[in-house]
Amino acid sequence: MSQGRDDTGQFTKSVTDQEVLKVFDYEDDPVLTAREVAEGLRRFGVQITPEGVRNRLEEMDGNGLVSRKKLGAKAVGWWAEVAPELDSTTAETVDSRKESDEWESL
Repeated sequence: MSQGRDDTGQFTKSVTDQEVLKVFDYEDDPVLTAREVAEGLRRFGVQITPEGVRNRLEEMDGNGLVSRKKLGAKAVGWWAEVAPELDSTTAETVDSRKESDEWESL
C-alpha cells in the first residue's frame, strides 16, 4: 500500500475542509494559489502537494466552501466563502457569553 492510500488502493483524504479554510483565515492575502495553500498547510503540520490541494479545492468549490478565478495562463486564485468552524472550547465560550458584557476579554 502506498502513502495516502487505504487498503483498497483508494486515496484517503489527507486534509479536512477546516484545515484548508484555516489557511485562508491565517493569511493576510484573501486570495491564494494552490501552492500557497499547500505551504500554509505545511505550517500546520499537514503534508500535501499543490496538486492534492488543487483537487481538494475543486471539491470544496463544488460544495460552495471556496471560489476561484483564473488569474493568468496557468494561475488560479482561490478564496474562502465561509470561515472555519470554531474549536469546541472557543464555541462554548462564545455561547456562554452571548447575552453578557464579557466580550472585551476575548
